[in-house]
Amino acid sequence: MALGSYLGKTFTVSDRKIFTPSSLQGSTGGEWASHDIIGNKSQSQFVAPKLRNYQFNILLRAQDGVPPRKTLRFFQQAAEEGMVDHFIIGNAPLSPYPFKLVSVSDSWDAVLSGGVLIECRVSLQIEEYR
Repeated sequence: MALGSYLGKTFTVSDRKIFTPSSLQGSTGGEWASHDIIGNKSQSQFVAPKLRNYQFNILLRAQDGVPPRKTLRFFQQAAEEGMVDHFIIGNAPLSPYPFKLVSVSDSWDAVLSGGVLIECRVSLQIEEYR
């Protein structure tokens, strides 16, 4: 069952593959300017909305049908090459704009002899691209 997608990778849960985001956290807000007024309080002015950004984790496990090292390498390369894509959860994008991959961090949880990575936790930080 497809749950969504990002950068051509489909988030899915099935009897053969588990590849899902977890701990999805987002933020947005507004950009404001302050204009000093002599003898009075400063005046605020709304400038523009801030870019939305999200952080989430993905557990990459070989036993779940996901090749950890290959998938980690894909996300690292996507960040280094400046790839952008719509971030979709369910059937709807989280924004009308695509997202750039700002950072990728990883934690290698299980490595077999010979350096075979079998379990890795990846944290991705994405931000709207305009």
